[in-house]
Amino acid sequence: MAALFIVSAGGWAVYLAFNAGSWWGPLHTFMIGGVLLAISGATQLFSTTWAAAIPPDHRIARVQRLLMATGAVAAIAGFVADSGVLIGVGATLVGMGLVVLAWILIGITRRSLLRRFGLSSRFYLLGIAAGTIGVTLGGLMGGGWAGSRYLDFRVTHMHLNVVGMVGFTIVGTLPTLLPTMARHKMVSGREATFGFWLSSLALGAMAMGALLGRGAVGVGCGLASVAAAVILIGIAVRLGIRRIGTSGLPALLVSSGSLWLIGWSAGRSVSLLGGGYGVWSQMTAAGIGGVALVLFGSLAYLIPVLVGPGSDLAGNFERMRANPWLRFVLANATVVAATAGLPGPVILALGLAFGLDYGTRVVLILIRERRRRAS
Repeated sequence: MAALFIVSAGGWAVYLAFNAGSWWGPLHTFMIGGVLLAISGATQLFSTTWAAAIPPDHRIARVQRLLMATGAVAAIAGFVADSGVLIGVGATLVGMGLVVLAWILIGITRRSLLRRFGLSSRFYLLGIAAGTIGVTLGGLMGGGWAGSRYLDFRVTHMHLNVVGMVGFTIVGTLPTLLPTMARHKMVSGREATFGFWLSSLALGAMAMGALLGRGAVGVGCGLASVAAAVILIGIAVRLGIRRIGTSGLPALLVSSGSLWLIGWSAGRSVSLLGGGYGVWSQMTAAGIGGVALVLFGSLAYLIPVLVGPGSDLAGNFERMRANPWLRFVLANATVVAATAGLPGPVILALGLAFGLDYGTRVVLILIRERRRRAS
């Protein structure tokens, strides 16, 4: 389901690369439909697997996915039809989906056998809290109810969703995901706990931005970037840069995407504390690009796992991991080109080159699995 939204966002972006129009549509299609649905599935999978817990009831999980997907479609349709009511309905449904996701994750944590993974769950719940507030502010703006606070709501909405919902989820996953990709035990240490409390302060500061203005959001972005940097440095020290670099495409994309997000968040902190109110700028491409790299890196690891029981797991992993450097360079060059404001066709060409190679490998895995099952 998330893949459908991501492909739709990509097609929409290709159209806008050659035609005039607002990037609100493809951006929110990617973030609400693609990223949030991916987060919904990944947080449940990671929490259940790494904490050795009983999975949630499949009926509740299905309701949660439907709320998120229906809300995303309603919000996007509201943008196309210029309907504030539809955008408000979509935001309400997405907010309900996030609340259900929080309830599911709390249940998983309570049923878990390995409590050491509880810190990741707390990061996930922190991200959901940020996302719920951010989505609520988005619904108020879309429905025309922000009034004189529109600019404050807008800047708070964006940063709560990208730095908070997406960023906190990524940061909470890194201490386990990167070592797993590198075939190493979990490396979460005191820096992860320190990062969690810094992130909690960051959430409070960003949320207050709706009332206090951009300065509070800037403080929150700064705290969040420091928290993420502390955790990522701790992982790099414990694993070693060389080990991460030789772990294949998933680890390379997740690591570089995290660095893009940290840099973007720090840059936004400087801009907001300096009096800037702008939400969209060339630097926005660094933040969204960082999210995309982490998403593609995570999927490169998860797809071989999720194709089904009895699959050629080792072979599928190798197909996604093999010869990673060209894809790594293409993916990051796409973000560099977008951040530098290069012409749309250049960005599109780099992105398509990466996407074709990445997509071909995924398709080959699916075809091989179908043939294996048929034989």
